[in-house]
Amino acid sequence: METGKNNFEELFSNLQGQWDTEEPSLGHQQRFLKKLKNKKGKKYRNFFYKLTIPAAAAIIVLLGVFLLYKPAAPQPQLAKLSPQAKETEMYFSSIIEKELAKVQKESTPETKVMVQDALVKIKELEEDYKKLTQELAAKGENKQIIHAMITNLQTRISFLEEVLTQIENIKALKQNYNESTNI
Repeated sequence: METGKNNFEELFSNLQGQWDTEEPSLGHQQRFLKKLKNKKGKKYRNFFYKLTIPAAAAIIVLLGVFLLYKPAAPQPQLAKLSPQAKETEMYFSSIIEKELAKVQKESTPETKVMVQDALVKIKELEEDYKKLTQELAAKGENKQIIHAMITNLQTRISFLEEVLTQIENIKALKQNYNESTNI
C-alpha cells in the first residue's frame, strides 16, 4: 500500500504547475447544465424518431398482409375421396380438359355458336359437379354421390365428343358444298 501512495505523490509532483486552477467565468455552471440538458433531449428525440419509422413501417406491412392475404379454399372433393376415387376423378378431368381444348380449337365462324353453347353447357355441368362435391364433403363418402359425380364426368366427356362429331359434320358439309359449287 505504501508503494501506491508513493506513486501518487510522485505523479502529482511531476504534474505540478500544469494544472488549470483558475475559477470558471460567472454562469459557467448554468451554461454547462443547459447544454447537457439540450443534448439529452436531442438524444431522446433522435432515438424516438429512429424507433418510430421502423415501427410504422412494420405496422403498415402487417396491415397489408392481413388485409390482402386470403388463404386458398380447401378442395373438398379431393380431401374426402378415397385414393381410387381421386384417381378416377383425375383421369376423367384430364380427358375433359383435352376434349374441351379440341372443341375450343375447332371454333370457326360456322361453328362459333355451337362452341359457345357447348361451353355454357359444360359450365352448367361443372356447377352441378361442385354441388355434388359440397354434398360429399357434408355427408361423407357415399356411393350414390360418388356415382353421380362419375356420371357427371362421363356426361361431360360424351357431350364434348358429340360436339366434336357435329363440328366434323359441319366441316364435311362445308367441304362438300365448296366442291359442288366449284364444278
